[in-house]
Order: sequence, then structure tokens, then C-alpha cells
Amino acid sequence: MILWQVAPPLPGGEGRRPCCGASQRRRALTVGAALVFGVLLTACNTASNLGLEGPAPVAVAAPPVPVDAATLPGNWGFASYHEEKDKDRTITAAKAACSNPYKIGKGPNGGVMMFLADQSQPSELFVKTSSDGRTFIGPRGAPGVVQDRVVLFYQNGVLITEWLDKSARERYGTMAFVKCA
Repeated sequence: MILWQVAPPLPGGEGRRPCCGASQRRRALTVGAALVFGVLLTACNTASNLGLEGPAPVAVAAPPVPVDAATLPGNWGFASYHEEKDKDRTITAAKAACSNPYKIGKGPNGGVMMFLADQSQPSELFVKTSSDGRTFIGPRGAPGVVQDRVVLFYQNGVLITEWLDKSARERYGTMAFVKCA
């Protein structure tokens, strides 16, 4: 932004004159300050991405969620939410969905029959626990693979899970299952 403009000398003038009024100069200073702030913010973010800041906070292990494959088969009401503030309303909606239940069956190898993200046929999934105590439901193998869903809560017939795959989590949200009577 040009604050001063060179112009042909005016009679009796000094050859330079301001290009703008006081309000335009204030606006130019505000824009300049915003640019400086943006550069500083970018520098902080770059330092963070390069690991130039202090140590990362220590992750606290999630408490174990007591769920096993024997308790899951049956009919469940199902609903999902994307924001924590909607959790209670979604659990209520899941209870109402028992008229058209999500069916979890027993698997042939000790697991449960449930759908994976974006699959039209159920697969046998297993309840798995990681070394840090988190519980997952997913294909046979190590816990915490991308196809797994992590169990966030299970108590009194309410199961809340979330996909580990970021894309599936963004599409489907946090899933609330309520055991039907």
C-alpha cells in the first residue's frame, strides 16, 4: 500500500504530498499490523511443526471399558452425533430406534457380526484391548488398526464407539447404540 505518492512539484510545494487522509493511513497501519501478526503466528506454527517447542503433554491412558463379545449380540437402537453437546439427545434417539434395530449377531469364531465402515455385508469383528487399556471392536488382529472402532463408553446397555479411520469418523460421527428390551 502506498502511503506517499511522488507527484510533480506543485507551485510552492515540496514535490511530495500525502496520498490519503488520516482514516486511510490508520487503515494502512491496521493492515500492516495484521500482516506482522500473521507472519509471527506462522513462525510460531512452523516452530511447533518442527518440534522446536517444549515436550508434548503426556497422554493419559483411557480407563478400561468393560465390554466383551458375549454381551454384544442382540438388537440395538442406533444413532450418531458429531458434537458432544448432542450426546444425550442422540442416546434418546437411539432408544427410539429400537423399532428398526441394528442387529449384532454371534460370529462363527467367537466374535460378533457387525458392519465395518462403508460395507454392505456384516463381518465378524472381535473385541480387542490394547496395552494402554483401550477397547476396540474390529477385524481379527492387533488392536487399533484403521478399520477398528474404539469403545468410548459401555454401561447399562449403552455402547458409544467411534471409528479410528478419520474419514469414516467424519462421515459417521460418534455412534451411540442402546440395547433394546
